[in-house]
Amino acid sequence: MNAPTDRGWSRRCTVVVAAAGYGKTVAVRGWLGDRSARWCDGPDVAALATAGPDWLTSIGDRSAIDLPAGEPSWLILDDVPRLSRRRLQTLLDTLEQLPPHLRVVLVTRHPPTLPQRQSGLLAEHGPTDLRLSLDQVASVLAADHSLTDPALAARIHAATGGWPALVTLAARTAAAAGTNWHDPTEPGTLLESYLAREVFAELPPEVHRLLRDAAHLDPIHPDLAGVLGHRHSVRQLDHLARAGILVPVTAGGHTYRMVPVVASVARRRLPLGPAATQHLHARAAAWYAEHGHLVPALRSYGRSGVAEAAAPVLDGHGAELIASGGAEAVVDAYQALPERARSDGLRLLYGEALQMRGDFDAALAVYATLDARREALPAGLAWQYGLVHYLRGEPQTALEVFQRGQLDPHPSTDNVRLLAWTASAQWTTGNAEACRHNAERALVAATAVGGDAALAAAHTALALDAKLRGDRPAADEHHERALRAAEAARDTIQVTRIRANRASALVGEGRYLEALAEVRPAVELAHSNGHAAMLALALCNEGSAYFRLGQLAEANECYERAVPLLQRMGSRKVAYPLVGIGDVHALRGRTTLARAAYEEALRASEPVDDHQIQVPALAGLARVLAAEDGAAAFALAQRAVELERGPDSATARLALGWVALEIGDHERAATVALMASTAARLHRDRAALAEALELRGAAAVDVDDTRQAWREAAATLRDIRSAVAADRLAVLLSRLPGADPQERVDALLAAERLTAAGVPPPTLRRHGPCRVAQVTVRTLGRFEVYVDGAQVLATAWQSRKARDLLRILASRRGRAVPREQLGEMLWPAQDPERVSHRLSVALSTLRGVLDPERRTSTDHFVIAAHPSLALDVDHVELDVEEFLTEAAHGFRLAEHGETDDARATLLLAEQRYRGDFLEDEPYDDWSRSTREEARRVYLRVVRKLASLAHGVDETVRHLGRALELEPYDEGVHGEFVRTLTAAGRHGEAAQAYRRYVEAMSSIGVPAQARGDLFTPGGSVA
Repeated sequence: MNAPTDRGWSRRCTVVVAAAGYGKTVAVRGWLGDRSARWCDGPDVAALATAGPDWLTSIGDRSAIDLPAGEPSWLILDDVPRLSRRRLQTLLDTLEQLPPHLRVVLVTRHPPTLPQRQSGLLAEHGPTDLRLSLDQVASVLAADHSLTDPALAARIHAATGGWPALVTLAARTAAAAGTNWHDPTEPGTLLESYLAREVFAELPPEVHRLLRDAAHLDPIHPDLAGVLGHRHSVRQLDHLARAGILVPVTAGGHTYRMVPVVASVARRRLPLGPAATQHLHARAAAWYAEHGHLVPALRSYGRSGVAEAAAPVLDGHGAELIASGGAEAVVDAYQALPERARSDGLRLLYGEALQMRGDFDAALAVYATLDARREALPAGLAWQYGLVHYLRGEPQTALEVFQRGQLDPHPSTDNVRLLAWTASAQWTTGNAEACRHNAERALVAATAVGGDAALAAAHTALALDAKLRGDRPAADEHHERALRAAEAARDTIQVTRIRANRASALVGEGRYLEALAEVRPAVELAHSNGHAAMLALALCNEGSAYFRLGQLAEANECYERAVPLLQRMGSRKVAYPLVGIGDVHALRGRTTLARAAYEEALRASEPVDDHQIQVPALAGLARVLAAEDGAAAFALAQRAVELERGPDSATARLALGWVALEIGDHERAATVALMASTAARLHRDRAALAEALELRGAAAVDVDDTRQAWREAAATLRDIRSAVAADRLAVLLSRLPGADPQERVDALLAAERLTAAGVPPPTLRRHGPCRVAQVTVRTLGRFEVYVDGAQVLATAWQSRKARDLLRILASRRGRAVPREQLGEMLWPAQDPERVSHRLSVALSTLRGVLDPERRTSTDHFVIAAHPSLALDVDHVELDVEEFLTEAAHGFRLAEHGETDDARATLLLAEQRYRGDFLEDEPYDDWSRSTREEARRVYLRVVRKLASLAHGVDETVRHLGRALELEPYDEGVHGEFVRTLTAAGRHGEAAQAYRRYVEAMSSIGVPAQARGDLFTPGGSVA
């Protein structure tokens, strides 16, 4: 709930009502915050049930004296007893005599009967405002009980409905029981005792009988309660809902569902005998069936002792039950039927329900019985029979069954589904022509039928055909039409499949956030309607979106959830999540695990010719084998290219290109990159297009061509939010010769993000053109030079003057220095002709040190224009230049409010500053200006980091470093003392103040009084 002025808090009276344990008092304190309020409880509030209006007037007058005049204040009456309608009316009448600025809050367990004529005076808040969300339940379990299993949090949330006290009690039981505890509704717990004592005992006697009956029924409605003999059902159900014992099925509706753990306890504490239970369910089942509550009707018929009565519901509403997610109820109801009631139509329905819940072997057994060795199969049997094989990842076997199907002589939805699923199986095997033919036939048949369910099936098949042909606009249009039709038909199975397919298409186009928005409802739908195969499909597509976004942990979790689902079904489609798991391992550099996942995926998919997953499995395996066995990898990649159809064309060709590059065939890699680009453009696959650019750049001979291709690829990846792929390219770009300072800064941040994601930053070892020497010059602290990662030893210089020449050029940071000036610095007051010769020798020596194998042009590291020399900082990593660039970038980010990136960048700069510029040669005049500039910037860096710090200790560390550099900076001293004082570290603050006084005394500056030294809330710039 929001601030007290919101949602009725400004009215004269607010009622906060819910059963015990909903956290009403705590919530009201939180909602009011530091606003003016007086609390009354205990005997004062108990008197409300008997005292006259003068009592409330007296309490109000005393509160008005205690509370500020002229501004809104609140009088909270906590734990108000049950009030009659008449007494509540008296209380409301009395409100008009209270001071106008005083509002009254009644906190009670007992839902009052609200008078209508004064409803404008009164607002009510209840369980809806008090329940804990799933995330809040998870937080309670983790913070208070060290329980971090998300599945446990979900079970407790589902069982308790977020009722705060029940969440806490269930968590205590779970923590005490350890890993053996699974059922929040089990008997004999603290939770059960609490409900019996604090909730059931507080209910009016007339509500107990309704509570007893409602505990057996889901849902409960006033009309149903009336049929069961409850005369005041509307009022009583409203009472239970306002107390939070019942939860409305829809907002504002009058159909309710009891909190599951409450229902479980009520059935034990308020028991019905077996005969009474059967009688209750028999009457409820008839009402449910009459009013279209089909799944509850089946459940109640099953518990009524007259299971055969469910047969008409199954026979008349079977398709509707399946489409709405009632497969489990259909299975239970069918199995309860006597054999005489099991018609072939009901057997077919039973087989479909078994397929829905992933029990494929049992479903096939049912269909085999109905098949009875017939040559031709009715369309309804054929598509359902073949669908089981399709969902098991056996498309060829599915096609054999589909082809035995005989279309009904009259238009039917079964005809449409047979044709549409035939097209789907042909899509899986890559038979584009047959897929299109049957998808078009499905649309003709659906048009003849005219039903929404039929149109949804046909347009889904046409979308697959369009995707296979690379016609993305047509695929989008058919998906949209399919979804509208499926939703109109209330066919949750079709909706789940279509959303999952649309998510797959969006992933293919690089629209990952849209894909997640599309697939998450599909996951929830599949979970709620119990379709195990569709849930696995949706999880795979959700994992793909997360993977492309660089959220690898989330991606892996989705894939790992899908694997056991498919394994339990015996489905060869387990190859799909296995390839996803392989992709995650490969990106993280775990090639052995990646290889195992890809090989397992191939073992699952190859026997059934599922080309849609064989291609990415072959491509992934080829890439992880390339470094170890180039010939085998090349053969695997070629096979992927031979099998590819449609959207996987770019995937196969990219694998072939990377393998070609690995074995040294740059020309083939470049050619394949162009082919992959063409395929990616056809299918609007921007991620593949970016990777094709990366491959083209890696195969290029010229560094500038590589840089241009990689920059374009990185820009594309950033556009589609493919974070890990973009960060990998950022690192590679920084390692190319001539990378600009900004790219090197970006690469450092990218490398940190990759490491945090568990992805090793890439190297140029197998990328791009032939490498040149990598030269690093360290000037912050001791002067050191590294070539290809190895430090240049003193003996390698041969000449101290060559070393001094590099130090002077480094101090100029890429700016040209006239030769005459260099000569005067190195050999002061000597013959200019001899100096010129010596300078040339020193330059030659320097170049030999920086490029001992002569892999680059002579001007690559040191530019020698005739009158001057300059260090090329685009080709040399000069730490002082990197430091100043990182600092400037961090300050810009801070100015633009990007504080997290600013802090990360400035921390990089702070870590790079190992000491003052050339501190081992502090007396050279030519180094002074650079030393002072770097020192000034470093002081700004640590001060800014202090203002951006995460926690007091980090702030203190940065401020302490600033004082080491500049011990007389009064502003830093003040911030140091303020920070320690605000953190309650008063002893340290006193010591810091004494150091400040001593510092000021040493330079003859009067110290300020401690209270005047800083302004609370000030910050360090």
